[in-house]
Amino acid sequence: MLKYLFLAVGLLLGATASGQSKLYLDLRLGLNHNEAEGAYFGKGTPPFKPYSTLKDVSFDEQAVVMLRWQHRERFGVAAGYSGSALAWSYSLKMPKQYTHNPYGPPWAGHGRSAYMHQFPVLLSKTFREINLGEIDSIRHLYIASFRLDAVLGAGVNRLGNNCVDCGGSSIGGLLYDTIDFHETTIVRQKWGGFLMGGVTARFYRLGKERLNLSIYYTQGLTDMLLVPVQYQYNSQRGATTLHIRGTGFSATLGVPIRLKTFGKAPPG
Repeated sequence: MLKYLFLAVGLLLGATASGQSKLYLDLRLGLNHNEAEGAYFGKGTPPFKPYSTLKDVSFDEQAVVMLRWQHRERFGVAAGYSGSALAWSYSLKMPKQYTHNPYGPPWAGHGRSAYMHQFPVLLSKTFREINLGEIDSIRHLYIASFRLDAVLGAGVNRLGNNCVDCGGSSIGGLLYDTIDFHETTIVRQKWGGFLMGGVTARFYRLGKERLNLSIYYTQGLTDMLLVPVQYQYNSQRGATTLHIRGTGFSATLGVPIRLKTFGKAPPG
């Protein structure tokens, strides 16, 4: 997959001779959310769920640095680095038939994460443009403009935390009921591939790109971690194994820094 992306990069860079192109440095900050593979598609045996609604384990900060070559502000190629979390979580709500709590069945959840490096290569194409307040009809200059780009790409992950297999976890003692979890972490692969796609909104002021907002979905292709989980709720027991690939969603807000402009501006 990556070789086809690099081929596309070469073709696009070769096309820049026919018009103006710009080199940007995108600095982005945001959040990402990922879970065990198949977490929202029925994986796990009820009442165990391989995801959690706990906010402190559902979202992690994400920092991104990308070099982006933009041709005529409509076609782009970007490559760079993203640092975030390879995360997993789970929860269990006590079934009514097993609870001793007169106020209703309790639930418990838990989550952990390891640091993850990502090296993406992205291709983008503008599919929608909105211009507001034209002030120069010859150069097509507007007070504000908005461009929506479709983005596709691929890349590699690198597990950055060498201590993910240290210890386990246990939660218990919920007043009238007991819910316990115990997990171990197995490093399956330190390197893994991924595919990603999404949308980037780019905001312009007087013809210059000022901000960009990106929302992406990432599909991990490689089991990087295996997490066997044993759980007990009162007298009932169960076990499962979570497969962690780094699949999830991310949203980042970026500041584009224009490094260089190549070629002549296209005619009005």
